Amino acid sequence: MKHHALSPLLALLALLSGCSSDVPSMPPAPSSALSVAAIRGDSDRRFSVLLEGVTGNDIFSTYATDRPSPWGGNFTRRMNFTGVAWDDSRTATLVSPEHVVMAAHYQRPVGTTVIFHDRRGRPQRRVLAAVESLAGIADVAVGRLDAPLPDSVRPYRVLSPSDGYDALTGCLAVVTDQHRKAFVHEIGGVSGNGISFRHPASSRISSHLTKDLVTGDSGNPSFLLVGGELVLIETHTTGGPGAGPFLSAPPVFAAINAAMSKLGGGHQLRTVPLAGGR
Repeated sequence: MKHHALSPLLALLALLSGCSSDVPSMPPAPSSALSVAAIRGDSDRRFSVLLEGVTGNDIFSTYATDRPSPWGGNFTRRMNFTGVAWDDSRTATLVSPEHVVMAAHYQRPVGTTVIFHDRRGRPQRRVLAAVESLAGIADVAVGRLDAPLPDSVRPYRVLSPSDGYDALTGCLAVVTDQHRKAFVHEIGGVSGNGISFRHPASSRISSHLTKDLVTGDSGNPSFLLVGGELVLIETHTTGGPGAGPFLSAPPVFAAINAAMSKLGGGHQLRTVPLAGGR
């Protein structure tokens, strides 16, 4: 039988549909909520599958704001990055259908366009209608968009507010940058209103999946992988392996919710269920 190569159109459709034999499968979700102490073991198991033989970490195969952008053909395909707007280095991350968080020291001005991409890679445009800065509490600015986004663009959940997340130290986290790449660092510690990261040993994570953050990476988000779901934990403030406000520190969590209330829209932060309440 004679075989024919896929046409460019069919190849693009395959990318947009998420079909790729080279992309590892995400292990199934757990049957019940995880405890904080169990997150590390669960995420280690997932990363060991997702990162086996990995060669790339680009979140998009190609990126554009005026046409569909195919998602990357690597482990990042199994993670939902639709809620991050990477059309500007001043990244905005969705926490409700119409609210975003940014770095307060590197925020977009009111009136600028914010472009997300849905799960099929199609651009979804909104305008930043209003912003509330939390400077003095945390390096966070909360923005409201001019209209809610469709269900195909997913807002991120966060951990319940608590001072008791010491067990997350050493847990792997997805750390992103302004070039739309995903890296895998370890949580170095959670202290007060902040969280910091460190580079894992090369025996745990290949060095090509780690990075020292630089100017322009501020505001890009970091996530825990909880039962296969990206759970937002931080937006970058400093360089090196990374550090920034811990969004589930009680003062930061409360300040974000207060800003969302002030901006309007009827939304608050949503939390991922954990065994034991956190």
